[in-house]
Order: sequence, then structure tokens, then C-alpha cells
Amino acid sequence: MLSQPPVYSRLRDGFVAVRFDWEQGNHYKDRFGFILGTGDQMLLTPAGEPIAHDKPTQEGRPGVVYGRHGCDTTPAVLDAVLAKYPPKAGEPDLKLEWFLWPHKPSAARRGGFYPVPTEAAAGYARLPLVVVDGPLPDALHNSAFLRWHVRQFIWVRGREDGESRLTVRRVKDGLKPGLPTELATLDAAKMTPAELGEALDRAWLTYMRDRPMVAKGYLDNPYGGWMRGQADQMLGEDEAVRDRALKGTLLPPGRTPGEPRPY
Repeated sequence: MLSQPPVYSRLRDGFVAVRFDWEQGNHYKDRFGFILGTGDQMLLTPAGEPIAHDKPTQEGRPGVVYGRHGCDTTPAVLDAVLAKYPPKAGEPDLKLEWFLWPHKPSAARRGGFYPVPTEAAAGYARLPLVVVDGPLPDALHNSAFLRWHVRQFIWVRGREDGESRLTVRRVKDGLKPGLPTELATLDAAKMTPAELGEALDRAWLTYMRDRPMVAKGYLDNPYGGWMRGQADQMLGEDEAVRDRALKGTLLPPGRTPGEPRPY
């Protein structure tokens, strides 16, 4: 549902939707009191608090379930929430903190380790990582800048001291032999917002030219048979994305052709 234009346009204008995998859900379990199920979405108020959603629980009991909007995230649901939680004048409508993943090592499990949560998320979403070290540059406090760039990457909070630096890199999942892991190292404090934004766009486009193809992953995965009916469609979409990236015409999520940079 989140990919449908009537839904996506509302998310862009007034909402932040968050998708958690199992590991990140466990990390935030104490804060939210639950772990989102596969495919469920959490909606946040303009203040960054989870929005309650009235519907039966997964066990069939009536009650208020926070965030578990799932596939019923329709325009009507979003319109009702926006009417109840309108953005307030002077309040930032986006904050990088809402998108930052913690930088933590893998968790031990029997026979090995769980994947690093940030690596797993970037692998699932097929997006590059941005590790944010040092003080946040002014651009990352700018809602217009974030709205333009935040959906291009999985954002990770690195060390908080030292120089302000953004490091854009690929993840190991799906990385082809010979491709460098690091896409860009940006001295953010010495760059104007426009320079920083252009550098992020270049790094994102470089990744999109050779990112892993999801359909091939399902075909190679013995547990992915349930998606094979859609494999041709997904492979066609992946090839179209790669073709546009190679031509330099691929636009990041939420942008429209000819739209001027808003910062």
C-alpha cells in the first residue's frame, strides 16, 4: 500500500512511516511495548510519537494497537490521522533522529551470529548506508534537506565526537566481487548544503547502477518460491531501474522531474 501514489503523496506531505525488521523491533520493544509484525507500519505524529490505531489485535481481542497499520494504511486512514494530528507552525516536520539506526555489533546466537541490524536493513531495502560521525551538519537539521534525501539511504549514527563526516557505503549483502564498499567520504562541515546534497545524489546513483536484483534473490532462495509468480515483474522493474541509473535519469524516491532543489 505504501507504494501507491495516493498513499505515498500523503506520507510525503504529512507523515513518517517506519518499517522495522525483527532485530530493530527488539531494540525498540521497551519504548513501544511491542514488536511490529512483518509488513506492518508505524505512523508517527509530528512530534515523533507513535500513533494509536483502533482495531482488533492479532489474537482477535479488541483494543488499541499502536502503529500496526499494515496493509490497511489507506488514504482514508492517513486523512483521519492528519486531521487529528496536524503539523504545528514552527515545529520541524522531519528530524534525522527518527531515521537513525544504532551502530551496534551482531548479536550472538546458536551456531553463529545474527546479522548486524543496519547491514540487514540495508540489504533488505537494497539501499546504501550513511554513517553519520561527529556533530550533525546544519543540513541534517534542515527539514527540506531531509525530505529531499532521507529516503535514499539507511542512516546510521556513528561516533558523536570528532569531525563531522558522512560515509556512504555498500553492504556486504549482494556485493559483487571487485566493487568498493565505500562510495563516498564527505567532510560535511566544510560543504554547503547544495554541495553535500549533490555528493549524496552521486553516491546513491552509483549504488543504484549495480545494486542487487531482488527477483534473482528469490529465484536463488529455496524459501522464496512463494514469490516466484511475481519474479518476472520484479526482475523487469529492477532492470528498468538499473537502465535509468546507468543513463543518469533515475530520480530518488519522492522527487519529480524538473523539481527544483528546495534548500
